[in-house]
Amino acid sequence: MTLAFIFDLDDTLYNQLQAFQYAYYRHFEDSDIGVESLYRHFRQYSDEVFEKTQDGRMSISEMHLYRIINAVRDFDINLPESKARSFQEDYEYAQQNIRLSETMSTLLSKLAKAPIVLGMITNGEPDRQRAKIETLGVTQWIPENHIFISGEHGVSKPNRVIFDQVAKQLQLDIEETYYIGDNFENDVLGAANAGWKTIWFNRRNHIVAGQNEQANINIQDEDALATVIDHIIASR
Repeated sequence: MTLAFIFDLDDTLYNQLQAFQYAYYRHFEDSDIGVESLYRHFRQYSDEVFEKTQDGRMSISEMHLYRIINAVRDFDINLPESKARSFQEDYEYAQQNIRLSETMSTLLSKLAKAPIVLGMITNGEPDRQRAKIETLGVTQWIPENHIFISGEHGVSKPNRVIFDQVAKQLQLDIEETYYIGDNFENDVLGAANAGWKTIWFNRRNHIVAGQNEQANINIQDEDALATVIDHIIASR
């Protein structure tokens, strides 16, 4: 039986707040909205309409405007579409400069040398997700054929189908497979429903009903993640 660690990408392998902060300080620095508060609302609206972007009910461009316009509206700010587009342009610019932390790059380097299976499942557009993967240099640790992007497979998390497809293609022993992700519904519930073990990387300290029963392990920072994974490997 081979141990496997399969990672989410956004806000798991790297801190997605990096790019968001750049756009935030260019557009909302003088507001009373805290960057983390606005980011949580931004992600909420993005997740809310993700499935619509996958089945064609909403274009990606429409989603980009929808999430920031509605996020700031929650703080009583009416954002014109022109300013929403400008925010998105700055956000995309900053995404070209995202980086893995030293902790995460060290962890991936260690895992790549270990006798385990290493992979990734990420929701999103193929072009956009692959651009991030290239910028982060992920393929120096995770083989290209171990990276699964929902937009290339016609199914997205939390649907267990994508987890089953990955398990079959990588010949995973699901009892020895851990999925690491930040989104409780998509990552934790999705992987758990497929029989995988789960590590909830709860960067934003979200409170979710039943979280302790659903996730095998809950952690809040990268150092804790590295420690947990070291312990799992050492205990086998």
